[in-house]
Amino acid sequence: MATKYLVHFPKPLLEDLVRGRWLPVVGAGMSLNAKLPPPAKMPLWHELGKSFADELQDYSPTSVLDGISAYEHEFGRARLIERLVELLHLDRVQPGPAHKEFCSLPFDIVCTTNFDFLLEKQYDLDRQDNRTVHPVVDEDQLSINVGATGTLLLKLHGDVRHPKRLVVTEADYDGFLTNYPLIATYLSNLLITKTAVFIGYSLDDPDFRQIWHVVASRLGKARRMAYAIIVGAKLGDIARFERRGVKVINLPGTRERYGAVLAEAFAELREYRREHAGTTLKATEEKPLEQFLLPRDAMTRLCLFATPLDVLPFYRENIFPLAEAAGFVPVTAADVVNLGDSTSAKIDTLIDRAVVIVVDATSRNTQLELGLAISRAQEAEVRPNRRRLEVIIVATEFAQIPIAPIEFWHFVERPAVPSEDSAFVWEVAQHLQNLAGEMGFAQRLEPRRLLDAKEYRAAVISAMTLLETDLRQRLNKAPRDTVRRPMSMRQLLELAREQGLVDLVDGDLSQWTKLRNDAVHTGRTVTRNEAKLVVEGVERIVGLD
Repeated sequence: MATKYLVHFPKPLLEDLVRGRWLPVVGAGMSLNAKLPPPAKMPLWHELGKSFADELQDYSPTSVLDGISAYEHEFGRARLIERLVELLHLDRVQPGPAHKEFCSLPFDIVCTTNFDFLLEKQYDLDRQDNRTVHPVVDEDQLSINVGATGTLLLKLHGDVRHPKRLVVTEADYDGFLTNYPLIATYLSNLLITKTAVFIGYSLDDPDFRQIWHVVASRLGKARRMAYAIIVGAKLGDIARFERRGVKVINLPGTRERYGAVLAEAFAELREYRREHAGTTLKATEEKPLEQFLLPRDAMTRLCLFATPLDVLPFYRENIFPLAEAAGFVPVTAADVVNLGDSTSAKIDTLIDRAVVIVVDATSRNTQLELGLAISRAQEAEVRPNRRRLEVIIVATEFAQIPIAPIEFWHFVERPAVPSEDSAFVWEVAQHLQNLAGEMGFAQRLEPRRLLDAKEYRAAVISAMTLLETDLRQRLNKAPRDTVRRPMSMRQLLELAREQGLVDLVDGDLSQWTKLRNDAVHTGRTVTRNEAKLVVEGVERIVGLD
């Protein structure tokens, strides 16, 4: 996709995004892009203050916070919260495009000082993607392990559903560190290893000043560089932010396009993260590692398996060999070490790189992954040279699939207790073989395409994978119940020579294999001539010359 805003993001900040080291802190300005029936609109901070001041008699507030505090003193906490609900239109406001694009980024933790529920609503709207959210308001919630699924939303200043927890008046702000030391400490711990990215804040915003005071009081000069994403910032504002240790990402635009600019920027950031995330994954086996090294627009052979842990051994023993026999490279999230810090980002990247995903949707976690896979397969923008992700759903008789049937997924029912003799194994094998047949021609042309695209390292890896797959399929004609783990490349070549299928000499094989191994494990540069030699040699063997 064409980019417009990425140029404004420093390289180190983009690297932190790819490695899952962002800690987004969302403020009131993000809500400006929320959707409301006209003529209603979300108020700015000073507009909120004016609304409260207009209802006070014989009192001229010196600041928004002063006005809110005076309002509470005059009319009480309950009335203050009721008025906040009215002024923030919490009964009818809906997330806007910026919320949608922001929530598509795979963050494990998001912080917000907003009282509204726009982020929660957006995650709920995305429930078909199963991007679940776990709001944390009270300190005792910090000890609850919600698992690796979804996003933890830390509501630093509470919300209107928790009146006692709400941080909205001068007294609330002054007592924050004393009253909520665990939340302040938790935030500080996050900022030891993560980079704070403020979204929707201004220097006049007491939320920003409060959060930055917490960070400064806990970490002092040891704090990491923080960033603020602002649309159309003035030079004076940029200078004042930077004096406080916050670098400004100044995106060109006007207030009228504030939400649209943020939405476009978040979409570019999402695609950038996906484009560069392959290098953050390190597989424990060589075949998946080779696939991660291919460019993002290349047709990989990755078949991602998302299964509950109790049935994973069955899949490894009985289904993985069938995927390999069909020419795919099976992998699970457990087979991959993420060099970044985000579990959500690892799952997102695996789904992004796979051509097929097999989801045993009999657990909550795998149903979450199913939603993410369906969402990815439905994305309108299909990358060049890539097919849409194919989804094979496995479920038991009583499993509830929380997603309506869609044309591009395939359903297989398995027994509650899986057995290698069940028809379910044969059905999965058939789906994999059918998909392999549909993809086969494009897969065979991929090494040449990569060579022409000057992706020489990827061309060598793709060509050797094609050779191995082709030989295995030509030699492995055994019925399903006798399929075994695949032979090594050398064993395949020896058997192929015995049957007169190839006339390669040992020198050719050794040269090609060493080049492939160096490309995978050392990152050495592959020249055009080297790649051309391998690609043309493989094309000759598989009958493409």
